[in-house]
Amino acid sequence: MTLFTQSLVRVIAVCLFVGTASSARAFQSDGSRGSRNVELISHLPLGGMKSASGSASAGFESLGRNTGYVLLEQESGRPHAFVGTNGDEPGVLAINIADPSSPFLAGSWNASYETGELIHFRHGSRYYLVVTQPAYGASILEVGDPDEGQFDPVLDIIIAGGLHHGFAYRHSNGRSYLFLTGGQDILVYDIDRLVTAKEADPVASIQLPKEQATIDYGYYSMKAQYEAESESDRLYAAGAGGYYVLDVTDVQNPAPLASINSAAIRIGHSISATPDGSHVITGTGYRTAPMRIFDLRPVFDGTISMARTAVGAWTADWESYVENHELRWPFVFTASLDQGLQVFNMMNPFEPYTVGYYRTWDGPKAGLSNDATDRTGAWDVDVRNLDGLIAVTDANTGLWLFQMEGFEGWDGRGWGFPNVSAVQNWDDGPTESSRW
Repeated sequence: MTLFTQSLVRVIAVCLFVGTASSARAFQSDGSRGSRNVELISHLPLGGMKSASGSASAGFESLGRNTGYVLLEQESGRPHAFVGTNGDEPGVLAINIADPSSPFLAGSWNASYETGELIHFRHGSRYYLVVTQPAYGASILEVGDPDEGQFDPVLDIIIAGGLHHGFAYRHSNGRSYLFLTGGQDILVYDIDRLVTAKEADPVASIQLPKEQATIDYGYYSMKAQYEAESESDRLYAAGAGGYYVLDVTDVQNPAPLASINSAAIRIGHSISATPDGSHVITGTGYRTAPMRIFDLRPVFDGTISMARTAVGAWTADWESYVENHELRWPFVFTASLDQGLQVFNMMNPFEPYTVGYYRTWDGPKAGLSNDATDRTGAWDVDVRNLDGLIAVTDANTGLWLFQMEGFEGWDGRGWGFPNVSAVQNWDDGPTESSRW
């Protein structure tokens, strides 16, 4: 089957599944703060402003920015959301969402430093949480029963300059790895060594494929993904000079596969790949810049040496930007600061379009160059594959839970793709992704 035929099959299948409801309802406001196809399930204030409205007139100087990153457990028997907090009491909150309409605080862990991204992995029958700390490094916690407050420290990774972003990945070689960066090299840790031997030494360090002489900066964030056609493990990374794709089938000898950049991108902020690895979605992390979609196939087949021209672009508001995103093809779920939760469809990468939204922040619009207001609004987003639950943290207003009409979960096989996403199969690994 040719690539064109495969794409046509996917489009037909998705059209039959989605129909016309999503696009037709995209901008039919329900008279409040969201599109009609996005249902607010619940809202749990977690510091900062005590509610989503009512105190905006107090001014930005009075706003707390307590709520950070969010992470959903993906197994039905573990119905929890983990939320990072900062401000006066940095740490992690475990929110019980067995009934998403009535979430409640179940337990917590206190950190000594500001928290960054939250990373989850499973090793054997045990569950773990990695809490990055930009001023320190990272803390690894074994999470037993969150409802009992079981956060047991396993190991601290202490790194000069701290750590901010990471990704836990089940590799095709049968092992699991933790990728971490604080803005320089990507450090690779063997998860078995971390939790069993409690050895905090990385097994590999991944440098930028090329020197960025004018930028005192390395990598910012990354995601790893199995590419079924080539039977390889790929790392998609954002940082100085744009974005990079590396073959990490041998994690100790990564091989550059593709570079992605344009004159408008100095430092890449975020990146995700489609399940077949043919396209990437990229963010820049600064205002007035859209999310860009790049086609990698001309790079892989040798037609061009670098992807410089985006085939598509999307933005909710040119004055805003996407802080974080999650891809569940064809939908991209974004935490878009003062624009709230925004969801766009990239089935046709040339013409991505908004299919749903909900503004978690209804105060004054953040300014273009005002540091005091730059982090106002939706900060992070996660998606639960088993049922399509969407979690958004707003830096000011806490945790929000949503469902979107036409999206009741994600399994790549139902979309004509390998079943690969940011969610890992800790039991079977990625090599049988077409059969999951």
